[in-house]
Amino acid sequence: MTIKIELDKFHCKGCGACEEMAPDIFRMDETGEKADLIQEEVKDSSEVEQAAVMCPTQCIEISYNHQGEEGKKDA
Repeated sequence: MTIKIELDKFHCKGCGACEEMAPDIFRMDETGEKADLIQEEVKDSSEVEQAAVMCPTQCIEISYNHQGEEGKKDA
């Protein structure tokens, strides 16, 4: 299973919760005002799901790909 991550930078408020929950996947940009994706696809969803749940603006979208099947989960 592959997890694809999308980040809506327009709605990101830069709280840093995603970086705290999943530092291998998210980081704050050079201005420190918005999050950036380090990885757009991952194999393990636990950190990504936690980050998506903790995001106050819900700007993290997760898509699951199960051997050719795609399903989306907005957190």
